[in-house]
Amino acid sequence: MKTARTPLSSRACRLALALCASALGCSSGPASSGDVLLISVDTLRPDHLSSYGYERGTSPQLERWFEDAAIFERAYTAHASTPPSVVSILSGQHPPEHRVRLFFQLLPDETRVLPDWLPERYQSAAFVSNGVLTDEALGMAGRFDHYDDHVDERESTRKVFERSAGRTTDAALAWLATQRDPTRPLFLWLHYIDPHGPYRAPDAAPARFAHEKQVPVQWERIRDYQRDLRVADALDFVDRYDEEIAYVDAEIDRLLRGYASRADIDAALVVFTADHGESMIEHERWFTHGYEVYEEIIRVPLMLRGPGVVSGRFDELVSTIDVAPTILRHLGVPQPKALPGTALQQLAPDAAERTVYAEGGEGTTHLRAAIQGRDKWVARMSTGVRMPHARVRFDLRADPHEQAPQQGGALPPELLARCQLDPDPGGQPAFARRGAPLEGAKVAPRASPEDLERLRALGYVE
Repeated sequence: MKTARTPLSSRACRLALALCASALGCSSGPASSGDVLLISVDTLRPDHLSSYGYERGTSPQLERWFEDAAIFERAYTAHASTPPSVVSILSGQHPPEHRVRLFFQLLPDETRVLPDWLPERYQSAAFVSNGVLTDEALGMAGRFDHYDDHVDERESTRKVFERSAGRTTDAALAWLATQRDPTRPLFLWLHYIDPHGPYRAPDAAPARFAHEKQVPVQWERIRDYQRDLRVADALDFVDRYDEEIAYVDAEIDRLLRGYASRADIDAALVVFTADHGESMIEHERWFTHGYEVYEEIIRVPLMLRGPGVVSGRFDELVSTIDVAPTILRHLGVPQPKALPGTALQQLAPDAAERTVYAEGGEGTTHLRAAIQGRDKWVARMSTGVRMPHARVRFDLRADPHEQAPQQGGALPPELLARCQLDPDPGGQPAFARRGAPLEGAKVAPRASPEDLERLRALGYVE
């Protein structure tokens, strides 16, 4: 964990935005002094949330908290892997703009993220649970007043550290009870790693799911970190995935109840989303993400509630790059022209005509997707090459599961231009400051006796 002051350059950026909004051609919404809670969940498919119509009761608490919220049925991540996706959420930019494309790549100094734009009176705090978001790996702690990246749980089959949803919630509630400055408005971000694989919900998780039919496991389709040779039925993996969703749903409820016990949650903007989805028993790889831009991998949930939010279910295309403009509007902070997204409190009349973009890929293969209406184009790139070597189109209305790609054909001009003008040809940076994975667990320091007494008084510890 790192507790840090916001860099001087970031504060200068805030002042410049406030003084030069008209010169920069920025637009802004009405001022608000309310808190902001941003909750992102790793590897979460919207069609596995009961909030989105899933037949299993995986997210009853999210359903309750976002009952009168704006729920976006067709939201897309900017990237199919965690670090670039998270930076897109926080920066409001696509990967070619913020330049984070790799694991263990440090955030460039010139890339601004939400804490850099906060009004000076705000306090900012982040609690992350994925080892690829630690300060060593991404270098973002200095942008927050408080950055808790204590990850000390290591799955035997994985090479990175993580922290369970329960312990991430514990850390956030303890900080709210002991370190939050009640005289300052708050920007609070939590990133939960559950339900990222391997799927293993705690024994005390609130739901256990079962199925009737069987689908034999095809191990050649499953990555090593997901393998459990005791499992012969692939649908067991689906059950476990859903159980982890129910687990994190309960922890988000505990977080929001804890926040609401000390602040007016109805005056806060609460944003819920995911960094990317996950393949199940579809296409060539099962129970994974990152490598492709199929719908199951790049579609994500996106819900918001709070002042000025028009509630309802919306079928217009939106993107996780819209999260930053939405938060800035709530704060009354001008939105710089450099942010291509749009605030989602109320959709613009031309929202139905929008095109959204997403990326994915691994190794030397990179993919760019453009979705407009029910048409989806995918360009396949190679490292260091600006021209796509393959292209396909999907008709998502007739072929929602992307089983019948239409080969060749012309790409939309803007997608082709994005491929050709990318500062990182083929999506691979020629040079990037490298972070590093943790060599050991980052264990949280013990709370003082005084802190424990405060937590007992609030009912957070026994």
